[in-house]
Amino acid sequence: MSKGIIQVENLSVHAMFLHSTETIVEGVSFCLDGGEKLAIVGESGSGKSMIVNALTSSLADNCFATGNVEYDGVNLLENRRFAKKLAGDKIVLIPQGGAESLNPSLKIKTQIYESLKRNGAKLTREQKREAAIRNLEKSGLKNAEEILEKYPFEISGGEAQRVVLAITLCSHANLIVADEATRGIDAETKEAFWNCIRNDFSAAATVFVTHDIAEAKRCDDVLVLKDGKVVEYGKTLDVFSNPQSEYTKTLVSVSEVQNA
Repeated sequence: MSKGIIQVENLSVHAMFLHSTETIVEGVSFCLDGGEKLAIVGESGSGKSMIVNALTSSLADNCFATGNVEYDGVNLLENRRFAKKLAGDKIVLIPQGGAESLNPSLKIKTQIYESLKRNGAKLTREQKREAAIRNLEKSGLKNAEEILEKYPFEISGGEAQRVVLAITLCSHANLIVADEATRGIDAETKEAFWNCIRNDFSAAATVFVTHDIAEAKRCDDVLVLKDGKVVEYGKTLDVFSNPQSEYTKTLVSVSEVQNA
């Protein structure tokens, strides 16, 4: 497998229970270079979120990963300290439901300012405000100054997801992991998300986890996951136009009916 920004080889994720250990994801491999976008698709329970958690160093305490997740020549699974240092700056998670990932007790401006500070920006108060407004506007919010002064519970779900995008823009991301980031939001907010990926993070690699085939088609490559195992992996156009597995055929067929 050729080198890229992120190189995943034989990734498996295991969950420990009182009397047993269960393998949730088994033998996943892929490689992504700058500017490349990979969609990971599958039904609920297929293991998509476990891959997200392994990539972003956020596995639950009873879970562990084996294999190789290499970034900058370092296996993140073996160097937890380095992995934690990357999280939120070089490797950024964009979750589903922006409001849930925001601190409800802090104003939007405080959360954006903290992100700027955490990612090394040394700015005056006015410069921080200007940067926050600029990022909110890039995320498609026209009332940026008003949004800054609000708490997360005072804005809509679509606005919250755009705030999460604005926080992402504060980072120096080389790898973006989007976990159902466009689920349940309006078409305009979806376009704002993809515009950020295309324009502001054009040099970054993107892992886009989704159940939505139509959204997955925006990516270069696709990995189809079923019961924690890869059933197909390749160029998105090839996989969806000529699916080889019955599972992928079913996903494509259901998507065509839903979008008819």
